[in-house]
Amino acid sequence: MIILIEGIAVLIADVVAALILLSTYLKNKRKSTLFYSIAWIFDFLTVLSSAIGNMTLSAIFLTIFSSMILYGSIKFLEEESIRVGYRDISFFVYVPIALILYIFFVYSFTESVEWVVSGALGLSLATIIVTFSGMLLKKMTEIYHNAIRYFYVSIILFGLHMIPGSLFGLYRWYLPIGLALSAILVIFMILAMIKLFSSEPFLKRGQGKIPKIDLKPGVILLNSGEYQKLKSSLKDVPALAFLRDVMDVSEKWDYYFVTTVPFQGRFKNTISPTNLGKMTELTYRYFEEFSKSGHHGVVIIDCLEYLTVYNSSESIMKFLSKLRDFAIVNKGTLILVLEEESLDKRIFTQLKKLVG
Repeated sequence: MIILIEGIAVLIADVVAALILLSTYLKNKRKSTLFYSIAWIFDFLTVLSSAIGNMTLSAIFLTIFSSMILYGSIKFLEEESIRVGYRDISFFVYVPIALILYIFFVYSFTESVEWVVSGALGLSLATIIVTFSGMLLKKMTEIYHNAIRYFYVSIILFGLHMIPGSLFGLYRWYLPIGLALSAILVIFMILAMIKLFSSEPFLKRGQGKIPKIDLKPGVILLNSGEYQKLKSSLKDVPALAFLRDVMDVSEKWDYYFVTTVPFQGRFKNTISPTNLGKMTELTYRYFEEFSKSGHHGVVIIDCLEYLTVYNSSESIMKFLSKLRDFAIVNKGTLILVLEEESLDKRIFTQLKKLVG
């Protein structure tokens, strides 16, 4: 009776997870959520097949489930314009060795070739794929903070919980334990998904209609007066902004307060004026994302003078040159707000050449 109740709980949790993700996809049209939704449908079929005793079907559905989780994570990274590097996948070099040694260990423990082929092998592969899928999502911590931490931890734990399943799944006493673990972890994942998909960064990236703006691609130099006139026309545009003046900022903007002072939560996002690398990365991801969606991206920097205090002129020009290239390639606009008299004449001359 307990096994039946736990099995039903897992099936219900799978359906709820699939429906939440499908609903999110229909609202935001982000394919990552669609593939996650498909994954939970196949987890439902995996549990159902196992319940009726068809271990072959269960193994097939489990493999598809883990593949969909991995593909969902890859699509999520792609949507955020985050590249997977060689270091991220290098651990796969050791996977064949670890897998074969683990399978031999399972066989020596269970002494059942049938279980190794029909159950343990599929569970072991799924463990590796699902755990790796969660590890990939750690790369988005800077964007989604705690929301993504809960999500990737829940995926990693779900992957790891299949390890004891491959060892003890042959024994009937483990069945209620395994089902209880699955139910708890799926519920944990549902809560993590709700937190992530209702977070401000996710909703901003999935927002609907974006107003058209009449700005040329490339770089625009504006003084403070010209910027104030243009600012009102950009209030409904989801711009990326690096600012010193944060007193009147549109709710649509994803802005960073450029400062050397750690304000400990008084401001949503702060960034050091010396951290040009992070500004470059954020700008690259922003422009590429908007280009893919067919929209005109706008990046605003109102503190160029402040940046020159903390960085060499060579570093500043390299930084702005990269941002200019990102804007042109992705048909976006980089707005630089500055007063000519506040900059060294040589730097201002270089800036004018940069703008062209």
